[in-house]
Amino acid sequence: MASEQIIAVVSDALRGLVQAALPDGATAVLGAPPEADAAEGVWLHLFRISQPPVMRTTPVIAASGKRLNREIQLHLDYLVCGRAVDRLQAHALLGMALTELGNRPMLEDRSVRPLLSQPVRHDALLPGSLSLQWKALDLSLLDQAAVWQASGAAQQAGMFWRADVNWRAGQ
Repeated sequence: MASEQIIAVVSDALRGLVQAALPDGATAVLGAPPEADAAEGVWLHLFRISQPPVMRTTPVIAASGKRLNREIQLHLDYLVCGRAVDRLQAHALLGMALTELGNRPMLEDRSVRPLLSQPVRHDALLPGSLSLQWKALDLSLLDQAAVWQASGAAQQAGMFWRADVNWRAGQ
């Protein structure tokens, strides 16, 4: 069981999903948005990883008394922003990414693999099942400013999205 690949697989799936929605010449990039205008694209910055409270407090114990991690649930929070020299084009790229996330709010194993640039990471999760649900986050202005400051980029048009991740080990 190689559950340590979950975050990489989800981030790569997000990158692939957004990349599929962008026009030729624009790229989906994992990482903090660059300070200066860079190549045209959409930046996907993972800024917070958490677990639902119930997963932090409820251990799964086998009959032998050994603690099991048969299921992993994570919240992966991303800042999504468009970049282009032309600000209207940056907004259009952001709109394309957000539309695609809204159109495909849930992904299961079979729809994740085709999005990946490194499918071997997904293979490491097998046997098991992975499901993702994308949700827009509503952060306060103070929290938004803190994320932008921590990313090192000037605040601009962007949106915050969460991937609710559920991975269950196979038998």
